Amino acid sequence: MIRWRSLWGCRTALAVLIVFLSVFLAACAKNPVTGQEELAFMSEPQEIAMGARYYPEVIQLNNGTPPEDPQLQAYVSRVGGRLARVSHRPNVPWQFTVVDSSQINAFALPGGKICITRGLITKMSSEDELAGVLGHEIGHVTARHAVAAYTRQVLMAGAMLGLTIALSDNDYAPALLAAAGVAGGLMMLSYSRDQERQCDELGYQYMTKAGYNPLAMVNTFELFKKMQKSEPGVIEGMLSSHPLPRERITAAEKRALSSPLSARPFHTAEFNRSLALQRGRAPAYAAMDKGNALARKKLWSQAEAQYKRAIALYPKESMFYSRLAIAQMQQKQNRQALANAQRGARLSWGNFYPTFILGMVEVRQGDYRAAAAAHRQAAKILPDHVLNNFLLGYSYDKLKQPQNAAKYYRKVSSASPKSDVGQAAQKRLIQMGYK
Repeated sequence: MIRWRSLWGCRTALAVLIVFLSVFLAACAKNPVTGQEELAFMSEPQEIAMGARYYPEVIQLNNGTPPEDPQLQAYVSRVGGRLARVSHRPNVPWQFTVVDSSQINAFALPGGKICITRGLITKMSSEDELAGVLGHEIGHVTARHAVAAYTRQVLMAGAMLGLTIALSDNDYAPALLAAAGVAGGLMMLSYSRDQERQCDELGYQYMTKAGYNPLAMVNTFELFKKMQKSEPGVIEGMLSSHPLPRERITAAEKRALSSPLSARPFHTAEFNRSLALQRGRAPAYAAMDKGNALARKKLWSQAEAQYKRAIALYPKESMFYSRLAIAQMQQKQNRQALANAQRGARLSWGNFYPTFILGMVEVRQGDYRAAAAAHRQAAKILPDHVLNNFLLGYSYDKLKQPQNAAKYYRKVSSASPKSDVGQAAQKRLIQMGYK
């Protein structure tokens, strides 16, 4: 007997394969760096749109920007712009941002959106070192590495889609959903060793074209190696996405020694002026980082003391108050925790984490109306943050607004079905009579 459903699945899979191959043949573009035709399932306008879409969210996930330091932002934008103008894609809408994270990292999003952390830039000693790092990240954009990663994911999703159709009695909605979610994975990209080597070479080209000493790139690599031994937890983000074998350092040394620019003095005057505020605040951030390390060990009273020290040194950083609030909440100092959470949010109402933490503290206090207001504001900043959406749903639940509660529980359940909060949201939806 012919199994018609299986036959239909095979025919549908064949049709999908034919369409997929047609797209495959049509989707070629010239790589701006190599000049070669490459398969690319993302046009330049789509690449630019994706970067613009995710850049504000990525900045928020890294604590926003350092407070009250527009000079540093303007300076990094000038240096980045100088490098971008001599790159292979000068007309991309480039943006360069210092984010308020102590991690040692820099990263590029599609379409010319680049971030460098406060933690990394304050470890540097010259504009040349900054140019080497920014030039490397510019290389990821000019060589369209994110587009290549996206294309690989689409190819894998397309292959899985055809297989799923053939084997699943034509119920292929889950595979389609998986393919649609590929774009979100671009925010967590890791690049191949060959791509990292290519970006080292491109960074060298761009920084020397802009007049910088390429020995600075060697200095930066040596800094990373030193920190890998002395501060592994601080630099792990950088090395997970930018692995640094010894041969990359050796290659950088050879390039630098072959350049006449290696005899030039490093650019330090404007760099030092632009970093002055952050260097003055360094002891405060060091105290916060110590507090964070103690908090990870659940040594809450010791963490509290470090956060208070950070506030005494620099009282205008919202993160200090928000983290102090968490430490106090863990010690059941509820009144003090609420006061500090409110201070943190007032200092930075446009940033996600201080607002989110205020909502958490208000949930603990049982003030669900105020908690809902804080979590609503946080959801405007990061609409897809799973825990924030769960707490917003929970606050509405406690306020006896079941439709609003179900809306956010569904978002959590859909976004993270296997997590603890995802399962809690599913359970509560069933209890409320929603499917």
